[in-house]
Amino acid sequence: MDRRIFIATGLAAITLAGPATAQTHAVNSPRDGFLNLRTGPGEQFDIIGRMGHGSRVTILESAGSWVRVRHDSGTVGWCSARYLAALAVSPYYYVYSPGDGFLNLRTGPGTRYSIIGPMYNGEEVRILERAGEWVRVRHQSGTVGWCSSKYLRQ
Repeated sequence: MDRRIFIATGLAAITLAGPATAQTHAVNSPRDGFLNLRTGPGEQFDIIGRMGHGSRVTILESAGSWVRVRHDSGTVGWCSARYLAALAVSPYYYVYSPGDGFLNLRTGPGTRYSIIGPMYNGEEVRILERAGEWVRVRHQSGTVGWCSSKYLRQ
């Protein structure tokens, strides 16, 4: 066998066997209204939670027709890939706070942290990290801080 083909084949096998690229999907289980989240890749594993229809997950890795996911609640577990629908995700989010027109950017994930400054409706942010309902973002100005994900839209 040509050495170049062998090396290319070996790299392809490593790529296919490795963890899946993180992808955002929606739970698509309208009949039951939920999808079970399990401790391992199969129905024989314990159920650790239920993910509501339409909720979002990030795929972390795959094993056959099962995927390990991080649910938008922060819980990590396994579910059947059959009941997930891929989402077209923009890397940018926009501030949407209809009550007062701005969202506070904070030094940490919670209201007990100091306010860095306001972000106004329509301004753009990129999510860098998640901690429950709080996200660390880079504001369009370049400032990095934390805000509630409830007031961000794609």
